[in-house]
Amino acid sequence: MAQKSERWNGVWTFLAIVLCLGLGATAQVSPDLFSGLQWRNVGPYHGGRIAAVTGVIGEPGTFYVGLPQGGIWKTTSGGMTWYPIFDQVTEVDSIGAIQVAPSSSNIIYAGSGDAVSSASTGTNGNGMYKSTDAGKTWRHIGLDGTTKIPKIVVDPKDPNIVIVAAMGGTSATGGGTQRGIFRTDDGGQTWTNVLHIDDQTGGRDLSSPFDEPNVIFATTEAESRGFPAAAPAGSGAAAQGPTRTRLYKSLDEGKTWTEITSNPLTTGRIGVGVAMHTHGRRIYLVGAGPQNASGLFRSDDQGATWKHMAGDDTRIRGGDYICGVWVDTQNPDVLYTLSTAAYKSTDGGQSFVAFKGAPGGEDMHDIWIDPTDNRRMLFGVDQGAAITFDGGLAWSSYYALPIAQVYHVSTDNRYPYWIMASQQDTGAIMTRARGDVGQVSEVDWMPLPSSEFGTLTADPNEPNIIYGLGYGAAGGGSSLVKINLTTGQWENTAPNFGVNGTKYHSYRDAWRRIDPFDSHAIYTNMQCLMVSHDMAHSWAVSSPDLTVEKGKPQAACGTPAPAAAPEPAAAAAGRPPASPPPPYIADFAVSTVRKGVFWTVSSNAQIYNTMDGAHWNNVSNVGESEKVNFNTIEAGHIDANTAYISARAAGNGPGGSGAPARNVPLIWRTHDGGKTWTKIVNGLPADQPTGSWVNVVREDPKQKGLLFAGTETTMYVSFDDGDHWQSLRQNLPSTSIRDMVFHTGDHMSDLVIGTYGRGFYVLDDTTPLREIAAQSQAKSQEIASAPVYFFKPGDAIRARVSDNWDQPLNPELPHAPNPPYGAILYYHLNHQPSGEIKLQVFDAEGKLVRTMSSVPPELPERWPYPEYWVAKGSDLALPSQAGTNRTNWDLRWDDPPAFNLDLENQMNVAPGGFVTPGPHGPQVIPGVYTLKLTVEGRTYTQSVTVHNDPRVGEGAKVMADLRAKNRLMLLAYEGAKDAAAGNAEVLAVRQQVTLLKAKQLAGDVAKATTDIEAKLTTFGGVAPDRSGRGGGGFGARRTPAPGAITPFNALNSSFNTVVSTSQVGLDEAPSQAQIDTWQDACSKYNETLAAWKKMQSQDLVAFNSLLKGNNLTALDISPSGLNDPPCTFAEPAPAKKHAVRIQ
Repeated sequence: MAQKSERWNGVWTFLAIVLCLGLGATAQVSPDLFSGLQWRNVGPYHGGRIAAVTGVIGEPGTFYVGLPQGGIWKTTSGGMTWYPIFDQVTEVDSIGAIQVAPSSSNIIYAGSGDAVSSASTGTNGNGMYKSTDAGKTWRHIGLDGTTKIPKIVVDPKDPNIVIVAAMGGTSATGGGTQRGIFRTDDGGQTWTNVLHIDDQTGGRDLSSPFDEPNVIFATTEAESRGFPAAAPAGSGAAAQGPTRTRLYKSLDEGKTWTEITSNPLTTGRIGVGVAMHTHGRRIYLVGAGPQNASGLFRSDDQGATWKHMAGDDTRIRGGDYICGVWVDTQNPDVLYTLSTAAYKSTDGGQSFVAFKGAPGGEDMHDIWIDPTDNRRMLFGVDQGAAITFDGGLAWSSYYALPIAQVYHVSTDNRYPYWIMASQQDTGAIMTRARGDVGQVSEVDWMPLPSSEFGTLTADPNEPNIIYGLGYGAAGGGSSLVKINLTTGQWENTAPNFGVNGTKYHSYRDAWRRIDPFDSHAIYTNMQCLMVSHDMAHSWAVSSPDLTVEKGKPQAACGTPAPAAAPEPAAAAAGRPPASPPPPYIADFAVSTVRKGVFWTVSSNAQIYNTMDGAHWNNVSNVGESEKVNFNTIEAGHIDANTAYISARAAGNGPGGSGAPARNVPLIWRTHDGGKTWTKIVNGLPADQPTGSWVNVVREDPKQKGLLFAGTETTMYVSFDDGDHWQSLRQNLPSTSIRDMVFHTGDHMSDLVIGTYGRGFYVLDDTTPLREIAAQSQAKSQEIASAPVYFFKPGDAIRARVSDNWDQPLNPELPHAPNPPYGAILYYHLNHQPSGEIKLQVFDAEGKLVRTMSSVPPELPERWPYPEYWVAKGSDLALPSQAGTNRTNWDLRWDDPPAFNLDLENQMNVAPGGFVTPGPHGPQVIPGVYTLKLTVEGRTYTQSVTVHNDPRVGEGAKVMADLRAKNRLMLLAYEGAKDAAAGNAEVLAVRQQVTLLKAKQLAGDVAKATTDIEAKLTTFGGVAPDRSGRGGGGFGARRTPAPGAITPFNALNSSFNTVVSTSQVGLDEAPSQAQIDTWQDACSKYNETLAAWKKMQSQDLVAFNSLLKGNNLTALDISPSGLNDPPCTFAEPAPAKKHAVRIQ
């Protein structure tokens, strides 16, 4: 009866699925169809802003950092290497505070949501998280509505007592309402709001001395609104920021609180530090402070009275972005304050000296000082994490974390292509998508003299010329720079520089885009579009003012902007008036379909286009446009009348005043030139704590209706022009996707994304997604249900795999993986096959080139190398899981037989950094190859086109050299196989002789057996050594005596050496020495083969007669099946042409 019930349950489930599909309820593609696609992080290991830091007492090398967007990272090596430990949490990635329980190092508390400047800035979270196994796993423990948690204190002896400062959110961000100070004494099972001020004031900072845990001081701050935030520390400006800034004291470990009414700092953000070894009475407080003076105050009586410290040292202050004071854990007179650098006082705050930081500003944010060892410290900085074990004499490198926070991303047209981006407070960075040493390493990263905002654009005609963004334009706007990578020169080329600053204006995100129909035309955005035809030396206005609101008459560009109204809240906040920048073009797109088609969106929500480059139309027909901030506009790549817009809502709460909630996804499309717009957000979630809005939307450059959206949390894809969206997270951690670009040059189909907190990711080869999008919904379902579907692969590029002589980079050296080499292949299996699956590659003549199998190849059991250096057989087997599998053909022939496997001289680094044993087969030459996938008796066929390294090209001479090199390698390759076959023939006879000797022979038979064995040994007949070996080459190369036979196994090694060394100069014609070496091996092979055949026909025949005459079983000798090849290296004779008689 139970079986019947289960069967009917399955039937009803099946019917429900069919009905849903039939009703079009989801209209989505099965995620299994693209489950094999993987994102590849390429770094750069260039640091990034750290929001929170902590360390482990008693474990000198163990520290943790929390990122504003990018999760939590851990090091156990004192900062030499770091690894992410929070990626399992997909709903949030912003960390504002982190703390290890001092009494139990396995317990870690993390507060999500980064407050950065205030409650209205930064990134939202969803409360508290806890790990009880040193970060291996995490669970959510409440305080969902706190939105932003900037500080945590854990009791030194009881890991269950935790005090949390919560800023809460704002109505503008749709954040939570849990604000103030919270406490738990049961490890987060329950929380009590022990200090609540009001609905607009949150907890900002906490400090408790390690030796007096009952004493805790807390600061509060109101949510900040308006433009811009308070002035940075060190500016000498007057006190800034909103009111409700207060200081509180608890003497019972946070159960009750008393306001310190003598607080000398009553505006903006303030930080507090309580000194150890003072019974909790020494308090330091830092904030903006009086004008032209320090912002540091000190109390020696728990806040009853205060002294102003550091006099007129304006470096010692706090601001909205940076604020804090930390006291040494051994000496209460030693303290640190943070600004663009860190400053240290050894006299209780009377004077300070610079402690750490470059003149350009490192923007320090958080410090952890070991309570038991004041020389051991961790700093969280805009450039990354810095660890010292000697009190600051030496520091770990920032360049150990791939956590770059980038704003915009682009690529150039070189091979391998470079990825470029502006990076938070670090200027700009570029990295190659593929390294020449088998991995992307430090030599593939390069800083650029460009601003942290804006875009970088490579000149398509001069890829060493980069157009970037600098500082210095009037009104705080952008200042374009042109960077020459060849000469190292860079210059300001901004159209709004100097006297033109009042005529043309932009703000931070100035774009440069190249006209796809005229590679010498460069466009940039001010309040109008401007164009340069002389590599940005001079600029001309290319449009009217495209910020004019709909219904108003067009205006010429270049009219000075009227003064904007000052920020209303400025006076009430006690800070000088600040005005937002005048409207500017926020983004623009140049059509790749039709010349003269442009689209723009502005900072004041105006949408314009032109279909002829001359006549402009305001097409601001998006119903909510006045309540949104447009992020990007994308011109359709297939249809000139198509465009897509991504935006972020700018309303004051969920539905307030007709505005959408801020935390919602917004994308619109038009197919009629902007006359009508359709919102396309079905399938995009609106409940992501970190953020649901869409930062960027792009259309695939080759497949109509294939769209990609990057949200504040992850990636999404639509196969039906945005009607339905589904996750493309794959292996991505939760992180903000800020920009994306397709790289389609050099026969590639890569999707590159820039993230805020995790650097660059590449989706290598998006052709399966295009193939899925090209199918109908019914066809997609048919593909998913078929036993096997073999996707058409993208083109492959033939290049040197690695210049690094087969030595993967040590883990201590920052590096990222290269893309899978060769042809990336995808196949979908709707179930796991019961037996072996096989993939075969054939050349244009039908010759079998390569065979791969799901059965792991046999490899040596032991190597004379560390085992973690060598790939395992399972690493080399074809994947065969249900769903879409990814593998790659490395463009090689099958490995030749060898008597010693070797790791050197092969230029081959396997995925994951493991090397594979050689010798390896030769790489194929450019051409079209047939792929045959066999699964459960059925064969599925595709083809792949192989191109040569674009740096080398496929010119007539190059191809002639390639064919010559390929011919030599294949001759040597066949020679290695023939020599191995000859060795096998000899081995078969030697094994019979060995058995014969075991019979205790005597007299003539014994002597003849010894003699025949000695003769056989001269031909080789050795068993392959499967134990692996060190050293170079592929077997012993003892030079035989003059006139002696060269053994088959030695000849195999000689041929394999030619194959291996010939691949060092992959694209060069073979050298004469290489040809001579092959010819020498070939001649010796023919000599050995002739002598072997003679021995078979004479010596072994005579020996068998002797055996028979002594009533012994004759040896089983089969005639050799080998032939002697010609040893001349010449072009093959062309096919003979028949004469045609002309009548």
